[in-house]
Amino acid sequence: GPGASCGHANTMRRQAAGHRLLFASSLLVTAGLIPWALSALEVASSRQYRPFAFLLRTSVSPGVRLRLLHTPRQAWNDDSPPPPPPRPPRERKMTDVEKQADAIVHAVVAVELLHWHGKLGGTLENAFRKCVYSPALPRLQRLTNRKDSADDFKIDMKTGRKLSRPSRVHDAALEKQFTLGYAFTDVALKALCRSDNGIWLPLARYQARKELNLADVEPEEDPQAKDLVAFSQGVIRSGGKELVQVSTRSVGHGDAKQNIWILPVFVDHDRSSHAERQALLVLLEAAPIDSVSEGVKDGVTGQMRVYASHTPCISCLSSMCQFTRCFEGADIQVTYDTWKETRRWIGLDPPDEIPSEDEEEEK
Repeated sequence: GPGASCGHANTMRRQAAGHRLLFASSLLVTAGLIPWALSALEVASSRQYRPFAFLLRTSVSPGVRLRLLHTPRQAWNDDSPPPPPPRPPRERKMTDVEKQADAIVHAVVAVELLHWHGKLGGTLENAFRKCVYSPALPRLQRLTNRKDSADDFKIDMKTGRKLSRPSRVHDAALEKQFTLGYAFTDVALKALCRSDNGIWLPLARYQARKELNLADVEPEEDPQAKDLVAFSQGVIRSGGKELVQVSTRSVGHGDAKQNIWILPVFVDHDRSSHAERQALLVLLEAAPIDSVSEGVKDGVTGQMRVYASHTPCISCLSSMCQFTRCFEGADIQVTYDTWKETRRWIGLDPPDEIPSEDEEEEK
């Protein structure tokens, strides 16, 4: 009836008025908080005032709160003591493995210097042989054939399939040192039946040094791996016929076709592109490879010579050991020079002239 309609209209008007009142109250509350927010931002962003005094506004009277907000901070002057110096960053402690590796590096450098000056011998030589060379030699010997290193690939003896395909040699004994040094690398090559200083050495030195001069390599104290070169010769035969013959080839830092049987050793950085390893891989590119074993086919024989213009690192030395597990019918001979000897023959710039006494007096 008419009375019911009137009551419904009154109810709607009361609800609308309530909504307007609630909205107006919200605006007033928000407007009341804005000054406090602005004062907090001003104080927090200013160095002149106490940065956290505005947090006390809920526990002090407005007059005291205002004085706290506008109390300037005491500025530094010439009579005030300077702030304490910042603490130096805390040095990271070396692990036992890192300490051992660092000690081996220092031992290698010491042995190199003594050998260069002809003073290597006695206690230090015996200690280096015992602590560095002797643990590394059997690990290198293991890499010379497929049988001893089969566990690295988890080879299925029935099918010959490799269940594991590592990208590098995982050997803690070899990863401790970056090289065995000039003297003990030669000892290791002789023990592994890979050392040779035949009549081809003068040709190898000439070709390698010629390439270094053509590349304008600077005779620096410590060469970079990308600037070094390796000289190689090789021959591959099958069924009494000669398939490949390389009479002279200089190989530098590169990226030859990889072979699963010749893997690098990671020490401090990636050494897979070193010239000595690349020389081995370049020759294997021309060899017939078995699709199952991924090594050179049975019945194929060959020989290879490698000369390094720098003492081979542990990764290159291990690659020279692995060459015969990839090419089981081959033989390899290796020789090398120290960088101190090689750098004497490269670089076309003459040394700086020493001024005479008369020239110095004129100055």
